[in-house]
Amino acid sequence: MKKHILCFFMICILSAVLCGCGNAIPELTQEESDMVANYAAAALLKYDSGYQSRLLNEAQLEEEENVQNEIRKKAEEMADLEKELQKEEKAEQTKTETAKEDVAVTDPAEFLGLDGLSVSFNGVDFVDQYPEDGDDLYFTTNASEGCKLAVLHLAIVNHTSEVKNADIFDTNAYFKVSFDGENYHRIMSTLFAEDFSVYNEQIEPGSSADTVILLELPVEECTNPDTVVLYIRYQNEILKTRLK
Repeated sequence: MKKHILCFFMICILSAVLCGCGNAIPELTQEESDMVANYAAAALLKYDSGYQSRLLNEAQLEEEENVQNEIRKKAEEMADLEKELQKEEKAEQTKTETAKEDVAVTDPAEFLGLDGLSVSFNGVDFVDQYPEDGDDLYFTTNASEGCKLAVLHLAIVNHTSEVKNADIFDTNAYFKVSFDGENYHRIMSTLFAEDFSVYNEQIEPGSSADTVILLELPVEECTNPDTVVLYIRYQNEILKTRLK
């Protein structure tokens, strides 16, 4: 039916062209004019041997399919990689959680290879400034606002009958501390001569040296802990030893 209407409109247009303006024909609406124009264009294109269809030919379809397959392949590879990363992260988390429970009772001096020496824990203080009587000293460390300094007191003891060099500085060991099984906190790097992490002094036979480890904690976490665990990484080995 629509085809017949279009043909009628085409005949009307041709009649107007052939007969001149003297012959009156019904005036087409815009919609009717558009229909006729579209039909005429389609008819011309249909019989135009030089017209190239917008539809993809077989070669283009194959190329497009190859591109889509490549995209799909890359997406699958990325998805597999993401799964692998998640698997590794989960394994690392499990390893970390297991390691937290793997706490030894090993002397830090033994682990660090300090022959003839031992390390004993003498408590922890929570202060706003170290040293506390630092007003008369050239160098002090102050806690940040809302925090306190946790000061761990460690004694390095020489049990032998000869002078021993307590050289912790050259071990390049890395230290962290955990209270009551919570997260491990990095210790502070200081220039204090008594800083355990960089200590390098000789200790006389039967004598001991008082050293400290400093770290900063939020005020609400500064309570007397039931357990203190010292984390040491030395020569690609890790020790978690309970001090208290």
